[in-house]
Amino acid sequence: MPFSNRGCQTNDRTPESERICQPWLENVQPVRVPAARGRLRGAARKPGRVQAPVRVEAVTTSYHLLAGPGVSRDSITDAGLSELYRHPDPGDRAWVRTNFVSTLDGAAQGPDGRSGSINTASDRKVFALQRAHADVILIGAGTARAEHYRAVDLEPWQRELRSRLGLAPYPTLAIISRSRDLPDDLARPAAGEQGGPVILIAPHATGEARPTPDHVELIELDDHDLVPCKELITALADRGLRRVLCEGGPHLSRQLHAAGLVDEICLTLSPLVIGGHASRTTAGALLEPEPYELAHCIAADDQALLLRYLRGHRAHS
Repeated sequence: MPFSNRGCQTNDRTPESERICQPWLENVQPVRVPAARGRLRGAARKPGRVQAPVRVEAVTTSYHLLAGPGVSRDSITDAGLSELYRHPDPGDRAWVRTNFVSTLDGAAQGPDGRSGSINTASDRKVFALQRAHADVILIGAGTARAEHYRAVDLEPWQRELRSRLGLAPYPTLAIISRSRDLPDDLARPAAGEQGGPVILIAPHATGEARPTPDHVELIELDDHDLVPCKELITALADRGLRRVLCEGGPHLSRQLHAAGLVDEICLTLSPLVIGGHASRTTAGALLEPEPYELAHCIAADDQALLLRYLRGHRAHS
Protein backbone atom coordinates (compact mmCIF):
# COMPACT_ATOMS: atom_id res chain seq x y z
CA MET A 1 0.00 0.00 0.00
CA PRO A 2 1.69 3.24 -1.12
CA PHE A 3 1.64 6.21 1.20
CA SER A 4 1.75 9.81 0.06
CA ASN A 5 3.93 12.40 1.77
CA ARG A 6 2.05 15.20 0.11
CA GLY A 7 3.84 18.44 -0.52
CA CYS A 8 7.25 16.97 0.35
CA GLN A 9 10.23 18.38 -1.56
CA THR A 10 13.53 16.56 -1.08
CA ASN A 11 17.14 16.53 -2.17
CA ASP A 12 18.09 13.28 -3.90
CA ARG A 13 21.44 13.27 -2.07
CA THR A 14 19.78 13.37 1.36
CA PRO A 15 19.55 9.95 3.08
CA GLU A 16 16.01 8.66 2.96
CA SER A 17 15.58 8.41 6.74
CA GLU A 18 16.55 12.09 7.10
CA ARG A 19 14.56 13.13 4.06
CA ILE A 20 11.38 11.48 5.29
CA CYS A 21 11.68 12.55 8.92
CA GLN A 22 12.24 16.24 8.18
CA PRO A 23 9.26 18.46 9.05
CA TRP A 24 8.10 18.49 5.45
CA LEU A 25 5.21 20.80 6.17
CA GLU A 26 7.76 23.62 6.10
CA ASN A 27 8.19 23.00 2.37
CA VAL A 28 4.53 23.52 1.58
CA GLN A 29 3.50 27.00 0.53
CA PRO A 30 1.09 28.32 3.15
CA VAL A 31 -2.33 29.59 2.18
CA ARG A 32 -2.98 32.94 3.80
CA VAL A 33 -6.48 33.64 5.00
CA PRO A 34 -7.36 37.31 5.51
CA ALA A 35 -7.84 38.28 9.12
CA ALA A 36 -11.35 38.60 10.40
CA ARG A 37 -11.81 42.22 11.44
CA GLY A 38 -13.72 41.73 14.63
CA ARG A 39 -17.00 41.39 12.78
CA LEU A 40 -20.01 39.94 14.50
CA ARG A 41 -21.54 36.73 13.32
CA GLY A 42 -25.23 36.55 14.13
CA ALA A 43 -26.37 33.37 15.83
CA ALA A 44 -29.46 31.57 14.64
CA ARG A 45 -32.48 32.79 16.57
CA LYS A 46 -35.25 30.68 17.98
CA PRO A 47 -38.76 32.00 18.57
CA GLY A 48 -39.14 33.66 21.96
CA ARG A 49 -35.42 33.59 22.68
CA VAL A 50 -32.84 36.33 22.18
CA GLN A 51 -29.31 35.12 21.54
CA ALA A 52 -26.20 37.24 21.73
CA PRO A 53 -24.09 37.42 18.56
CA VAL A 54 -20.78 35.58 18.50
CA ARG A 55 -17.66 37.73 18.14
CA VAL A 56 -15.01 36.40 15.76
CA GLU A 57 -11.48 37.11 16.95
CA ALA A 58 -9.27 39.20 14.66
CA VAL A 59 -6.47 36.72 13.92
CA THR A 60 -4.39 35.66 10.95
CA THR A 61 -3.81 31.91 10.61
CA SER A 62 -1.50 30.06 8.24
CA TYR A 63 -2.85 26.92 6.58
CA HIS A 64 -1.04 24.17 4.67
CA LEU A 65 -2.67 22.18 1.87
CA LEU A 66 -1.85 18.48 2.26
CA ALA A 67 -4.15 17.10 -0.43
CA GLY A 68 -5.92 18.61 -3.38
CA PRO A 69 -5.43 19.82 -6.95
CA GLY A 70 -1.82 20.56 -7.80
CA VAL A 71 -0.31 19.03 -4.66
CA SER A 72 2.57 16.63 -5.27
CA ARG A 73 2.21 13.02 -4.11
CA ASP A 74 5.66 11.67 -3.33
CA SER A 75 5.28 8.08 -2.13
CA ILE A 76 6.89 6.96 1.11
CA THR A 77 8.85 3.73 0.93
CA ASP A 78 8.53 0.99 3.54
CA ALA A 79 11.89 2.03 4.99
CA GLY A 80 10.79 5.65 5.19
CA LEU A 81 7.51 4.69 6.83
CA SER A 82 9.38 2.63 9.40
CA GLU A 83 11.57 5.62 10.28
CA LEU A 84 8.48 7.78 10.77
CA TYR A 85 7.14 5.37 13.40
CA ARG A 86 10.41 4.47 15.08
CA HIS A 87 10.41 5.13 18.83
CA PRO A 88 12.80 7.75 20.13
CA ASP A 89 15.50 6.30 22.37
CA PRO A 90 13.72 6.20 25.75
CA GLY A 91 16.92 6.02 27.80
CA ASP A 92 16.19 4.77 31.31
CA ARG A 93 12.53 5.79 31.27
CA ALA A 94 9.50 4.52 29.40
CA TRP A 95 8.14 6.17 26.26
CA VAL A 96 4.38 5.66 26.06
CA ARG A 97 2.64 5.70 22.68
CA THR A 98 -1.10 5.20 22.22
CA ASN A 99 -2.50 3.93 18.94
CA PHE A 100 -6.14 4.19 17.90
CA VAL A 101 -8.31 4.33 14.81
CA SER A 102 -11.32 6.63 14.68
CA THR A 103 -14.10 7.31 12.19
CA LEU A 104 -14.79 10.79 10.88
CA ASP A 105 -17.53 11.19 13.50
CA GLY A 106 -15.29 10.12 16.36
CA ALA A 107 -16.15 6.43 16.88
CA ALA A 108 -13.29 4.18 17.98
CA GLN A 109 -15.31 1.02 17.35
CA GLY A 110 -17.52 -0.30 14.59
CA PRO A 111 -21.10 -1.59 14.95
CA ASP A 112 -19.68 -4.93 16.14
CA GLY A 113 -17.89 -3.26 19.06
CA ARG A 114 -14.44 -3.88 17.58
CA SER A 115 -11.92 -1.53 16.00
CA GLY A 116 -11.16 -3.96 13.20
CA SER A 117 -14.43 -3.13 11.46
CA ILE A 118 -13.49 0.54 10.95
CA ASN A 119 -9.81 0.31 10.01
CA THR A 120 -8.24 0.41 6.55
CA ALA A 121 -5.37 -1.33 4.79
CA SER A 122 -3.03 1.57 5.58
CA ASP A 123 -4.07 1.49 9.25
CA ARG A 124 -3.35 -2.23 9.42
CA LYS A 125 0.09 -1.56 7.94
CA VAL A 126 1.09 1.06 10.52
CA PHE A 127 -0.55 -1.02 13.28
CA ALA A 128 1.79 -3.89 12.41
CA LEU A 129 4.73 -1.50 12.06
CA GLN A 130 4.19 0.01 15.50
CA ARG A 131 4.07 -3.48 17.01
CA ALA A 132 7.38 -4.25 15.33
CA HIS A 133 8.94 -1.22 17.06
CA ALA A 134 7.51 -1.84 20.55
CA ASP A 135 9.01 -3.59 23.58
CA VAL A 136 5.59 -4.14 25.12
CA ILE A 137 1.96 -3.87 24.04
CA LEU A 138 -0.20 -2.62 26.90
CA ILE A 139 -3.97 -3.18 26.97
CA GLY A 140 -6.87 -3.29 29.38
CA ALA A 141 -8.68 -6.54 30.14
CA GLY A 142 -11.89 -5.38 28.41
CA THR A 143 -10.00 -4.78 25.18
CA ALA A 144 -8.23 -8.12 25.55
CA ARG A 145 -11.57 -9.92 25.77
CA ALA A 146 -13.41 -7.88 23.10
CA GLU A 147 -10.59 -8.06 20.55
CA HIS A 148 -9.59 -11.67 21.39
CA TYR A 149 -5.98 -10.84 22.26
CA ARG A 150 -3.40 -13.59 22.58
CA ALA A 151 0.40 -13.69 22.79
CA VAL A 152 1.75 -11.53 19.98
CA ASP A 153 2.99 -13.39 16.92
CA LEU A 154 4.72 -11.50 14.11
CA GLU A 155 5.22 -11.77 10.38
CA PRO A 156 8.74 -12.52 9.10
CA TRP A 157 9.26 -8.90 8.00
CA GLN A 158 8.41 -7.68 11.51
CA ARG A 159 10.85 -10.10 13.12
CA GLU A 160 13.56 -9.07 10.64
CA LEU A 161 12.98 -5.40 11.48
CA ARG A 162 13.19 -6.12 15.20
CA SER A 163 16.44 -8.00 14.68
CA ARG A 164 17.95 -5.02 12.85
CA LEU A 165 16.84 -2.71 15.67
CA GLY A 166 18.31 -4.98 18.35
CA LEU A 167 14.93 -5.75 19.92
CA ALA A 168 13.65 -9.01 21.38
CA PRO A 169 12.17 -11.40 18.78
CA TYR A 170 8.61 -10.63 19.94
CA PRO A 171 7.02 -7.82 21.94
CA THR A 172 5.64 -8.65 25.36
CA LEU A 173 1.87 -8.43 25.84
CA ALA A 174 0.92 -6.76 29.16
CA ILE A 175 -2.71 -6.87 30.27
CA ILE A 176 -4.18 -4.88 33.15
CA SER A 177 -7.00 -6.64 34.99
CA ARG A 178 -8.51 -6.19 38.43
CA SER A 179 -10.62 -9.35 38.18
CA ARG A 180 -7.90 -11.45 36.49
CA ASP A 181 -10.73 -12.90 34.39
CA LEU A 182 -8.81 -13.76 31.24
CA PRO A 183 -8.77 -16.72 28.83
CA ASP A 184 -6.76 -19.74 29.89
CA ASP A 185 -5.06 -19.88 26.47
CA LEU A 186 -3.85 -16.28 26.68
CA ALA A 187 -0.20 -17.25 26.23
CA ARG A 188 -0.87 -19.17 23.01
CA PRO A 189 -0.84 -16.99 19.86
CA ALA A 190 -4.02 -16.88 17.81
CA ALA A 191 -1.98 -17.72 14.71
CA GLY A 192 1.46 -19.22 14.32
CA GLU A 193 3.46 -21.43 16.62
CA GLN A 194 5.41 -18.79 18.52
CA GLY A 195 4.55 -15.66 20.41
CA GLY A 196 5.96 -13.18 22.86
CA PRO A 197 5.78 -13.31 26.65
CA VAL A 198 2.55 -12.35 28.40
CA ILE A 199 2.34 -10.36 31.64
CA LEU A 200 -0.77 -9.90 33.78
CA ILE A 201 -0.73 -6.72 35.85
CA ALA A 202 -3.20 -6.69 38.73
CA PRO A 203 -3.79 -5.04 42.11
CA HIS A 204 -2.62 -7.03 45.09
CA ALA A 205 -5.26 -9.61 45.95
CA THR A 206 -6.71 -9.32 49.47
CA GLY A 207 -8.49 -12.68 49.36
CA GLU A 208 -8.52 -15.76 47.20
CA ALA A 209 -7.45 -14.74 43.70
CA ARG A 210 -8.36 -16.24 40.37
CA PRO A 211 -5.53 -18.48 39.09
CA THR A 212 -3.14 -16.89 36.63
CA PRO A 213 -3.33 -18.48 33.15
CA ASP A 214 -0.54 -20.89 32.27
CA HIS A 215 2.77 -19.38 31.07
CA VAL A 216 1.70 -15.88 32.12
CA GLU A 217 3.84 -13.79 34.48
CA LEU A 218 1.93 -11.99 37.23
CA ILE A 219 2.90 -8.53 38.45
CA GLU A 220 0.99 -7.53 41.58
CA LEU A 221 0.93 -3.85 42.44
CA ASP A 222 0.42 -2.44 45.92
CA ASP A 223 -2.98 -0.84 45.34
CA HIS A 224 -5.83 -3.15 46.36
CA ASP A 225 -8.46 -1.60 44.07
CA LEU A 226 -7.11 0.32 41.10
CA VAL A 227 -3.99 -0.18 39.03
CA PRO A 228 -1.80 2.94 39.48
CA CYS A 229 -0.53 3.85 36.03
CA LYS A 230 2.77 5.36 37.13
CA GLU A 231 3.61 2.26 39.13
CA LEU A 232 2.77 -0.11 36.29
CA ILE A 233 4.78 1.87 33.71
CA THR A 234 7.72 1.89 36.14
CA ALA A 235 7.35 -1.86 36.61
CA LEU A 236 7.54 -2.37 32.85
CA ALA A 237 10.54 -0.05 32.47
CA ASP A 238 12.36 -1.88 35.28
CA ARG A 239 12.04 -5.05 33.16
CA GLY A 240 13.60 -3.30 30.17
CA LEU A 241 10.21 -2.79 28.50
CA ARG A 242 10.53 0.93 27.80
CA ARG A 243 8.95 1.29 24.35
CA VAL A 244 5.32 1.03 25.44
CA LEU A 245 2.54 0.76 22.85
CA CYS A 246 -0.93 1.14 24.38
CA GLU A 247 -3.65 -0.25 22.11
CA GLY A 248 -6.57 0.54 24.40
CA GLY A 249 -9.09 0.58 25.58
CA PRO A 250 -10.49 4.06 26.09
CA HIS A 251 -10.58 3.86 29.91
CA LEU A 252 -6.92 2.85 30.12
CA SER A 253 -6.07 5.59 27.63
CA ARG A 254 -7.77 8.16 29.85
CA GLN A 255 -5.95 6.91 32.95
CA LEU A 256 -2.59 7.21 31.21
CA HIS A 257 -3.44 10.74 30.05
CA ALA A 258 -4.65 11.72 33.52
CA ALA A 259 -1.33 10.54 34.97
CA GLY A 260 0.62 12.59 32.42
CA LEU A 261 2.26 9.50 30.94
CA VAL A 262 1.33 9.66 27.25
CA ASP A 263 4.31 10.92 25.25
CA GLU A 264 2.83 10.25 21.83
CA ILE A 265 -0.52 9.69 20.12
CA CYS A 266 -0.84 7.81 16.84
CA LEU A 267 -4.30 8.15 15.35
CA THR A 268 -5.70 6.87 12.07
CA LEU A 269 -8.66 8.87 10.79
CA SER A 270 -10.76 6.35 8.88
CA PRO A 271 -12.99 7.68 6.04
CA LEU A 272 -16.20 6.34 7.62
CA VAL A 273 -19.24 7.73 9.40
CA ILE A 274 -21.24 5.30 11.55
CA GLY A 275 -23.31 7.38 13.99
CA GLY A 276 -24.62 5.64 17.09
CA HIS A 277 -23.06 5.78 20.53
CA ALA A 278 -19.74 4.03 19.99
CA SER A 279 -16.93 4.79 22.43
CA ARG A 280 -14.18 7.29 21.66
CA THR A 281 -10.43 6.87 22.07
CA THR A 282 -10.77 8.00 25.69
CA ALA A 283 -13.66 7.49 28.10
CA GLY A 284 -14.60 8.74 31.54
CA ALA A 285 -14.45 12.10 33.26
CA LEU A 286 -13.13 15.18 31.50
CA LEU A 287 -9.40 15.81 31.52
CA GLU A 288 -7.53 19.07 31.76
CA PRO A 289 -6.73 19.95 28.11
CA GLU A 290 -3.12 19.19 27.23
CA PRO A 291 -1.54 20.30 23.95
CA TYR A 292 0.20 17.93 21.54
CA GLU A 293 2.25 18.90 18.49
CA LEU A 294 1.84 17.37 15.05
CA ALA A 295 4.83 15.19 14.14
CA HIS A 296 3.48 13.96 10.81
CA CYS A 297 0.33 13.62 8.75
CA ILE A 298 0.29 10.99 6.01
CA ALA A 299 -2.48 10.79 3.42
CA ALA A 300 -2.90 7.18 2.30
CA ASP A 301 -4.42 6.10 -1.01
CA ASP A 302 -7.31 4.41 0.82
CA GLN A 303 -8.41 7.90 1.97
CA ALA A 304 -7.24 7.46 5.57
CA LEU A 305 -5.13 10.05 7.36
CA LEU A 306 -2.32 8.70 9.54
CA LEU A 307 -1.52 11.18 12.29
CA ARG A 308 1.26 11.25 14.85
CA TYR A 309 1.32 13.77 17.69
CA LEU A 310 3.98 14.37 20.36
CA ARG A 311 3.31 15.76 23.79
CA GLY A 312 4.44 19.39 23.89
CA HIS A 313 7.65 19.10 25.92
CA ARG A 314 8.55 15.78 24.27
CA ALA A 315 8.38 17.31 20.79
CA HIS A 316 11.45 19.43 21.63
CA SER A 317 13.41 16.95 23.74
